[in-house]
Amino acid sequence: MSRFLLVDDDPINNFMSRRALKKYFGEVQIDDFTIPEDGLVFINSESFNVSSETDRKTTLFLDINMPSISGWEFLEAFKLFEASIKEQFNIYILTSSVDHNDIKKAKENPLVIDFIEKPLNNASLVKLFG
Repeated sequence: MSRFLLVDDDPINNFMSRRALKKYFGEVQIDDFTIPEDGLVFINSESFNVSSETDRKTTLFLDINMPSISGWEFLEAFKLFEASIKEQFNIYILTSSVDHNDIKKAKENPLVIDFIEKPLNNASLVKLFG
């Protein structure tokens, strides 16, 4: 089963992303966080690491502009995790920002696979997952 993690301060966007993922993949496991720090705690938690029942990576969709910490700050904290945790994730920036500096920064970050404009929809999922 595919596993997804949504980190976005907008609960409506998380709802829409959740809906798009379920429609595209069918049965999936999705965890979402509107407080990015809670997402970091979840990722670093022992229960997350133990509950990985599959060799498939978890796909993390991360917003950039959030009030407590930005997506960039989230990535800086994520970078400090042990390699065994980091290697479990494929990270995509999912944002409404169309700032060319954000796009460039995402493409230059070795942790980030791609930059996707909100909302997550069937067309963007087809592009990402075929």
